[in-house]
Amino acid sequence: MKHDHGNDGLTMPAAVAHRGRDLFDRSHEGEERGDGHQHHHDHHHHQSAVDAPDPQDGLVAVVGGSAMAAGEATAVTGFVENFAENMGRYSIATGEAAFQASAYSSEPGGAGAAASTFLDVSGADFIFERESDQAKQGLHDASARAELDYFSIDIHGWSPPHGPIVIELDQSFGHHQPFGHDPSYGNFAQVIAMAEAHGANTLSATLTSALTVENQFSFVHGMAMVAL
Repeated sequence: MKHDHGNDGLTMPAAVAHRGRDLFDRSHEGEERGDGHQHHHDHHHHQSAVDAPDPQDGLVAVVGGSAMAAGEATAVTGFVENFAENMGRYSIATGEAAFQASAYSSEPGGAGAAASTFLDVSGADFIFERESDQAKQGLHDASARAELDYFSIDIHGWSPPHGPIVIELDQSFGHHQPFGHDPSYGNFAQVIAMAEAHGANTLSATLTSALTVENQFSFVHGMAMVAL
C-alpha cells in the first residue's frame, strides 16, 4: 500500500513537525544541513540486519519526503521518524514526515517552493493515515508545507479478506511543533531522520540528503524504514 502526497508546483514553505513519543528513543538519528557549507552526520540503528525479515512475511514501512526552494534567499527543512515493535500477537509501525520550504526573490515571480511526503506500508492489516499540504505563492515569496502521520497494525495469523484496511483521518496522531529558518537572507537546508525497531529479526535504517546553492537554491530529502 503506497501513498504519495505533496504540492507538485513550485509554490510552498512547510513548517516541520516534531512529535514527542515516550516509547521512541531519539538517540538514533540522522541529520544533514546545508547553509552554504555542508555538514553531515548520520547515525543508523540496526538490529539483526543480516536476518532482516522478508517483506512478504512481516511488516515493512517506509515514510519520508522532500522539499525545495528557489530564490535569492531560501530555507527548507525536513523531519522524519519511524518506529516499529513486535508486541507478541501483533506488530505495530507508526511514524511521521514533515517538510517545509520557503523562498524570497527581489525579482517579481522569481521565488518558488515545493514540498511532498510519501508512505509505503506492506504486511499491515490496518493502516490509519493523516496528511496535509499547503502552498502559497506571492509576488516576491513562495512557501510550501507537507505533513503525513500514520499508524499501522499487523495481527499475526490473520489478514483482512479483501486486503489491508486503510482509514484516512482528519487529525494528527502527534503534537506537531514546527521548526524552520528565516528565509530573509542566505540559503539554508536541514533534514533529520530517525528510525527504530524492536523485536527479533528487525531492521531500521534512515537516508538523508541536503543541498544548497548560494543565492539560488535549497533542497532536502529524507526517509526512514522499519521492518519486523
